[in-house]
Amino acid sequence: METLVKRNETGQAVTTSLLVAEKFEKEHRDVLKSIRNLTAQNCAVLSMFVETTYLNEQNKQQPMFVMNRDGFSLLVMSFSGEKALQFKLDFIEAFNSMDAILRNNDTLRISAVEENIKRRYLLSRELRDVNSQITALMKRHDAIKKEQRAIDSEDFMQLSLYPRYEAFTPLKNEFPNKNKMLPN
Repeated sequence: METLVKRNETGQAVTTSLLVAEKFEKEHRDVLKSIRNLTAQNCAVLSMFVETTYLNEQNKQQPMFVMNRDGFSLLVMSFSGEKALQFKLDFIEAFNSMDAILRNNDTLRISAVEENIKRRYLLSRELRDVNSQITALMKRHDAIKKEQRAIDSEDFMQLSLYPRYEAFTPLKNEFPNKNKMLPN
């Protein structure tokens, strides 16, 4: 079947009425007649077939159809004979295999989505816990800062009463902004 399908200039998979006639051991004129009957019965089928020409062995232009996958399938489904029956069986097998693959993929996708939902729920709970810890730590941070300011303010007030500590270098290095903390 690989030699039956070609790519056209736009990259679409196509075949011709000549190749179909050859592969299914049919007369080309009978294949042309089948295509014309299909296109006459339903205008939706027209887009699946493009009439063109080819040069035969006598160098004469002869009619031919180029068809896409849908046109090919529709045409071949109307054929009878051993090769047509084999094609139909192969087509059914391929269809069933693809259906099973798609169903399996759906199951895998659903499982993946369910796992992601569970993971997102766990992450939300963990994030809520982390936010609670951050809030508690920020409250503790603020309390520590407040207590430090209270101690610094009280100690600097006490030290300001003793001028000899004014020049004490470690105190200047530890509390460079002590003057801002002292009451006026």
